[in-house]
Amino acid sequence: MNIKNRTAIVTGAAQGIGRATVERFVEAGASGVVIADVQGKIAERAAKEIMAAYGGQVVAVETDVTNEAQVQAAVQAAIDRFGRIDILVNNAGVFPVVAWDDVTLDSWNRILAINLTGMFLFAKAVLPSMKAQTDGRIVFVSSDAAFTGSAVAHVAYGVSKAGILALMMSVAKGFAAYNIRANAITPGPVDTPGAHDLGDDFWAATEKKTLLKRHGSSHELADAILYLVSDRSSYITGQVIRVNGGWNLG
Repeated sequence: MNIKNRTAIVTGAAQGIGRATVERFVEAGASGVVIADVQGKIAERAAKEIMAAYGGQVVAVETDVTNEAQVQAAVQAAIDRFGRIDILVNNAGVFPVVAWDDVTLDSWNRILAINLTGMFLFAKAVLPSMKAQTDGRIVFVSSDAAFTGSAVAHVAYGVSKAGILALMMSVAKGFAAYNIRANAITPGPVDTPGAHDLGDDFWAATEKKTLLKRHGSSHELADAILYLVSDRSSYITGQVIRVNGGWNLG
């Protein structure tokens, strides 16, 4: 699979699945990638490390996905630097562990703002450019929690991840006439820095529950994303790929 001469924005790509996706994109021939992440310094370091290891052009833009002006600035930075935007990977998200009794309206709103509204804002910002060039691919990174509800994370986490799937399908239906394809992946247990914050007990239990008896790697998730933005998936839009090691069947 290759995405030669295509440009991309990957949100939340300072580490984890997002960073692995940028690495896969550069390996596959992307002409330019923007890392849009609220962790500005970590994103800048990631961009330098990726270029040193894989080549390509990778730019970090410090971006709070809940801030519409910053989202628009990140999109404009991609256009100014690379001339166009072919791919958006909506990946940024949080999953704090908060018990029901400790849930507040403020924490509910914050999680929905980052996990769901941020994806809406980025999709809304890139769609005019993709419409003008009658081509685009958007991948939404959701979670198996979209189907099961939150396990140990804040109740709003599962709600936001279910909302992402509805948002993705709305984009797919609304912009297919412009050759813009939108799809989603729903990761199961994945070995990322953030996943370890869920605790050793959760880690062991989820590993046991997968049919493959292991956690996925960030690059295995990135491979699925690369497939969805490549020409190999040219007849796929509005769909969900569950990249979870058979977790839902365990």
